[in-house]
Amino acid sequence: MTFLSNKPLFNQFLSSLLFFHLLLIFLHFVSLSTASVSSLSSPFAHSNSKVKIAEETKEAMALLNWKTSLHNKSQSLLSSWVGTTPCNWVGINCDHSGSVTHLNLSSYGLRGTLHNLNFQSFPNLLSLNLSYNSLSGIINSNISYLSKLFLLDLSSNQFTGRIPSEIGKLTSLHVIDLFANRMTGIIPQDLGALSSLSKLDFSSNNLIGVIPNFLGNLSNLIILHLHMNQLSGSIPQELGMLSFLTSLELQSNNLIGVIPASFGNLSKLTNLYLYENQLSGSIPQALGSIPQELRMLSSLTEVKLSTNNLIGVIPTFFGNLSNLTTLYLHTNQLFGSIPQELGMLGSLIDLELSKNNLTGVIPASLGNLSKLTTLSLFGNQLSGSIPQDLGMLSSLTELELSRNNLMGVIPASLGNLSNLTTLYLHMNQLSGSIPQELGMLSSLIDLNLATNNLTGVIPASLGNLSKLTILYLHTNRLSGSIPQELGMLSSLIDLELAINNLTGVIPASLGNLSKLTTLYLSKNQLSGSIPQELGMLSSLIELDLSINNLTGVIPASFGNLSELIFIYLHTNRLLGSFPQEFGIVSFLSDLKLLFYNFIGGSLEKILKNDELALEFDWVKRVNVVKARIMSSDASYWTSFAGTIGYTAPEYAYTTEVSEKCDVYSFGVVAMEVIIGRHPGDLISSFLSSSFSLSSHDVLLEDILDQRLAHPTNRVADKLHKCLHISSSLFIFDPSKPPSYCRSLHAS
Repeated sequence: MTFLSNKPLFNQFLSSLLFFHLLLIFLHFVSLSTASVSSLSSPFAHSNSKVKIAEETKEAMALLNWKTSLHNKSQSLLSSWVGTTPCNWVGINCDHSGSVTHLNLSSYGLRGTLHNLNFQSFPNLLSLNLSYNSLSGIINSNISYLSKLFLLDLSSNQFTGRIPSEIGKLTSLHVIDLFANRMTGIIPQDLGALSSLSKLDFSSNNLIGVIPNFLGNLSNLIILHLHMNQLSGSIPQELGMLSFLTSLELQSNNLIGVIPASFGNLSKLTNLYLYENQLSGSIPQALGSIPQELRMLSSLTEVKLSTNNLIGVIPTFFGNLSNLTTLYLHTNQLFGSIPQELGMLGSLIDLELSKNNLTGVIPASLGNLSKLTTLSLFGNQLSGSIPQDLGMLSSLTELELSRNNLMGVIPASLGNLSNLTTLYLHMNQLSGSIPQELGMLSSLIDLNLATNNLTGVIPASLGNLSKLTILYLHTNRLSGSIPQELGMLSSLIDLELAINNLTGVIPASLGNLSKLTTLYLSKNQLSGSIPQELGMLSSLIELDLSINNLTGVIPASFGNLSELIFIYLHTNRLLGSFPQEFGIVSFLSDLKLLFYNFIGGSLEKILKNDELALEFDWVKRVNVVKARIMSSDASYWTSFAGTIGYTAPEYAYTTEVSEKCDVYSFGVVAMEVIIGRHPGDLISSFLSSSFSLSSHDVLLEDILDQRLAHPTNRVADKLHKCLHISSSLFIFDPSKPPSYCRSLHAS
């Protein structure tokens, strides 16, 4: 052994063996230690697992309980909500421990309430998004248990009641969105504690009261939308402290007072919407005008201050807001001129200054606004000519300069506006001819040049405007003939050329305008016959050819105009009688307005629509009273429901309602249909003591409406019977008119 011990190889072996032995001993102790620790810790692990399962079950049961309270169809949309593990359910997200952190069911079409949703069961919920559903009822006050909530979005539902003040306890809240509900009451003061809030949207509700001052303390607020409510009072100066604010929308409320000068501090503001309020003009001018402080808001992209009572001039500083894309100042009481500086707004897309008291000329600098799509300046007192430079606005789609005092000619350069859809220049003092170049506006839909002093002919090039739906050239001094090319306007709905000096014939090509509903050619010097082709205008509702020199007969093809409600043909030199194709005709005085009982039920449309009757300037002489059958044991009350001159005289002093009271009225109406006028003189004769049908011969031809062609023998016989019946309805004692049956037997 001694010999071997002296060998180097043997020494190495012993060393290795010793190391291996020691390693085994170490691993043994480690194993014992691990087993000991494991045996000690296993009860705690088992306990945590139980807590986790219990929490999952509690959340699952709360969600399932809410699901069962929803409408049946809504429950089917949540078909994955089964079992006790909500982390796999639709709209649910959980953290690593399995606790629900996000509930997102936006736009699922859910119907029901939140009454059975136990918020206390969700201690770790971070976001609740139920937007764009049909949920209703109140928002429960126990929402305050969602202490970790970061986002609350219940927008676009039908929630009612007040905004719970308990929401003020959700101090982690960054977003609260209740847009488009039916919430009432005031904005709770408790919300002032939500210092982390970045978005607050209570718009499109029924909130009342003032805008709270405390909103100015929500220093992290980026978006504040309170529009479309019933908020009143003034705008708090404190809102000017919201240095991170980018969007402020307070429009469509009942706000009064001034625009706070403190808004000049909102350096990051991009959207400022204050339109449709009652912001001031009744207080001193210096306070009620647009504050100069707004010039500091260099980030502004949209400014909407329209539909208020703002006074003063348009500040020149608007020209420095280089990022501005939208400027709405319309419908105020602003005066003075339009600043030249607005021409520096290279990003401007929409400029609306209409319905103010602006004077002076339209600045030529506006021609620099290469991105402008809408220029609306109508309803002011602008003068001078229309700048040629406006023809450089290549992006323009709407140009509205009507109702001003503009003079001069219509610039030919407007023909370059290839994207233009609307051109309103009516009610000015424009002169000269209509430029041929307007026929190049291939996108044009509405063209209104009416009520000016335009002369010359109607350009044939207008026939190229294939998208045109409205062409108003009336009330000018245009001459020449109506171009045949207008018959190519296949989209045209309304053609008004009245009150000019047009001559020649009505083009037969107008019969191609299948969508035309209105054709006004009155007060010209048109001659020739009315084209048969107009009978092809199947959509026509209004036709006015009056006060011309038209000759010939009324075309029989007019009987095809099933939508026609009224027609003016008076003051022409038309011949012949009305074609039989018209059916029975009822007249108003002077043949100015004709109603055709049997043309598509058009008379019925008028009789049933008071607004339509007023629009057509027709005062109905006969009230059409809706009737209904009442039960025999019903109680009745009476009031006058008829028309003076068509009701039996005794009705005025007896107010007694009976079947016989209606008989007299029926007789008057029936007689008027036959003779074409109110039969007052005949009624007096019939009621006189010396008159009787047996002792007086009444010639039918003397009584009939003389404007109608003489009836055939067969028709005359029927008319005679009708006359006999109608006269019998009021020749008896007024207090004892005959019954319907007796009247029929009298025939």
